[in-house]
Amino acid sequence: MRFRICLIALLCASGTTAVLAQSAEYSKKLTGSLEISPTGRVSTYDLQSAGAPSIDQGLGSLVESWQFDIPAAISGPKAVKAEFVVTVHRGSLSDKAYNVKRIEIFPVGVRPQVRGAGTPDEMAYCRQSDAAPRNDIICPAVLPNDSVLEQSAVNAEVFIAIRKTPAGPEVAIESLYLYTSQNTKLLNKVVTGATAKYSEAALAWAKKNSSAFLQDNDAFMTRVEYVQSANSAVWRRQEKAKITPTAWVDEAFLAKTRYVSQGGLTVK
Repeated sequence: MRFRICLIALLCASGTTAVLAQSAEYSKKLTGSLEISPTGRVSTYDLQSAGAPSIDQGLGSLVESWQFDIPAAISGPKAVKAEFVVTVHRGSLSDKAYNVKRIEIFPVGVRPQVRGAGTPDEMAYCRQSDAAPRNDIICPAVLPNDSVLEQSAVNAEVFIAIRKTPAGPEVAIESLYLYTSQNTKLLNKVVTGATAKYSEAALAWAKKNSSAFLQDNDAFMTRVEYVQSANSAVWRRQEKAKITPTAWVDEAFLAKTRYVSQGGLTVK
C-alpha cells in the first residue's frame, strides 16, 4: 500500500553534519508489470531501468525467480496480471552494490483487503485514539500540530515493523530517511528534531492501523512517506537517521516481510 502525505512544516534546528555525511544513501523506486502463469511462475515481465546495467541485470534475475501462491479467488486458466514496485538503495551513484529494500505487488483487477478511510464515519474513527481497532481501512497519516513544525522543505520516508504479541500488536521504527529538494545544509540543521517528530508521527500511524496491516500475518513491514516538496532526481539522495535498533527487527524479520502483496497473492 502506498501513501504520500503532503505536509507544511518547519523542523526545529539541531543535528550534526558528521552523522549525515556517514549515512547518505541513494534510493529509487522502479515500477514494473508481469504476468503469472497458472503454475505460479513469471511468464513475462517489464521493469523500469535503474540506469545501471548491473542493477538492471540483478533485478531482472530476481523477478524471473519469483514463484507465486495464487489464491483460488484469482486463479484460473489465464495468466494473472500484476503491477509491482521495487525500492532499491545504494551507497553512491557509482556503487554497483545495491539493496532491495521493499517489493510491493498489486494484482490487476483484484480488490484489496483494506482501503483508505473516506467516509465521515471512517474519518471520525481515525480521530479517536481509543477506538477499537479495525482491519478494513487505513487511516491517513497526519503529523501532530507543533509550534516548531511550520515551514521547512524536509521530507521523510519511514519503514515501520509490526508484529503480533499476546498483548497485542507491537510497532517499531526499522529505518527513517530524511531528504530535501534543497541543499543539505538545511537538512544538517534539522535532523534531530525532524527525526523525533517523524518517528512519533509514524509510530502513532502504524499503531492505529496495525490490525489492518497485519490481517492474518504474524509480522508486517509498512512504510509511510511525508512529502513537503517534490524531488525529481533520478536517484534520490537521502540521509539515514540514527534510530535505536529494536532486537526483534532482525535479518530474519526483514527477509520475511520484504514482500508486500495484495489480494492474497504471495511469493513463495
